[in-house]
Amino acid sequence: MRAIEPEHEARWTAATDRHLASWLADLDRTLVLEADGEPVGYATWRAVDGRAVLQTIHVFAAARRGGRGARLLQAYMDDARTFGFTHLTLAVFVGNPAQRLYEKYGFQYTHEEDGYRHYEHTLPDRRT
Repeated sequence: MRAIEPEHEARWTAATDRHLASWLADLDRTLVLEADGEPVGYATWRAVDGRAVLQTIHVFAAARRGGRGARLLQAYMDDARTFGFTHLTLAVFVGNPAQRLYEKYGFQYTHEEDGYRHYEHTLPDRRT
């Protein structure tokens, strides 16, 4: 938080209890990526109004630049589909290089709000 979004640190710190409660509530939608039996990243998503919303995605600094962020993003997309969701959304801090990854995976920019770029992606419906 301090390195990427320092201006938001106080707000996040003040909301720690709310964030923790949210992450715990969605523990069944938390994905952990491992390498050699050790965790190297994670992603958490939640269902909101019929959409799968990516809450957080993170690859530990020592494990970056190996395609692990892409693997976590794909795991989120696959997991959401498994739970029956085809409409996916996420938001990323303006200037975060991860936005290129999201766009590469088909997420379309929708709007900017409070310093975050919002994206959505609709997966093809496999039932048709």
